[in-house]
Amino acid sequence: MAPQLILGTASFGMDMTEFQDADSVANILGKLEKLGINRVDTAARYPPPRPGRSEELIGEAMGQLGGLDLNLSIDTKVYTNTATDGSGDLGREALLRSLGKSLQRLKTQINVLYSHRPDPSTPLEEQIQAFNEQIELGTITSWGVANTPLHVLKRVLAICEERGWQKPLCYQGHYSLISRAAEKELLPLLRRHNMSFVVYQILEAGFLTGKFLNNQHAGTRFDDENPLGKFAQSVFADEALHAAVKKLDTKVKEKGLTMTEVAVRLAVHQLALGDNDAVIIGASKAAQLEETVRMIRKGPLPAEFLELADELWATLEPSRGNKI
Repeated sequence: MAPQLILGTASFGMDMTEFQDADSVANILGKLEKLGINRVDTAARYPPPRPGRSEELIGEAMGQLGGLDLNLSIDTKVYTNTATDGSGDLGREALLRSLGKSLQRLKTQINVLYSHRPDPSTPLEEQIQAFNEQIELGTITSWGVANTPLHVLKRVLAICEERGWQKPLCYQGHYSLISRAAEKELLPLLRRHNMSFVVYQILEAGFLTGKFLNNQHAGTRFDDENPLGKFAQSVFADEALHAAVKKLDTKVKEKGLTMTEVAVRLAVHQLALGDNDAVIIGASKAAQLEETVRMIRKGPLPAEFLELADELWATLEPSRGNKI
């Protein structure tokens, strides 16, 4: 067994990707059953330059494929405007507005509805009660939290226990070979509360493919022409990080593998994830998704690669150990 695989759709409707219309999205959704994927992750603010378009495309594509028994569950997130600090995003009325628009766009029931990030001004009790109300109404199956600091998550769980409300089913957060801080406190907390860890960016937006490090990033998310290119470059503008990952890249190539495959297979099979967790796999084209799944299906790597990953994290933990 291994963590569940989820299709990530932040790229749907984004420039420089294959997924620009309902036909292209229907094509990839139609491939999911064969790939062993039956869950899709989106958000009201996807893609960042065109909020809502990802949900629209999924809804339109599902309509095209209506004659097929896709057996897909759709997760989405409450809208958040990153020009603000998130205040008010999770107030009851704001949540209802966002959920209503998501349902209109998706045209299907929602599985997990996430908070996309914390709301520092709305009382947590109001936030939690709003999610629980929607579960009781049957509008959503369950709720989850994403990108939430530990102290906030602990308070959410305590309130749920005090009030008898349903706890969040899952926590969506960042995890990869160079971002393993979750192993220290977050994962033990999730295990104690029977929450699953739904991880994204196991390839760090493509940084762990090695293409950016080796100046082969034309046409990738790190390309200057990509809408998010400059931002992606700035996120990883750390010479110590570059040196550590280049060292691993060299060793991986010596052993006849690629950084992409090593990063994916280790994260899915050999770090801290379990059978009840899940991994979101994004892609800019269908062939990319198929290749990533093919790598994952190969299973674990020899133990020596895990040792290399642990050496990498030992180097990076002093600077990255607090980033969950």
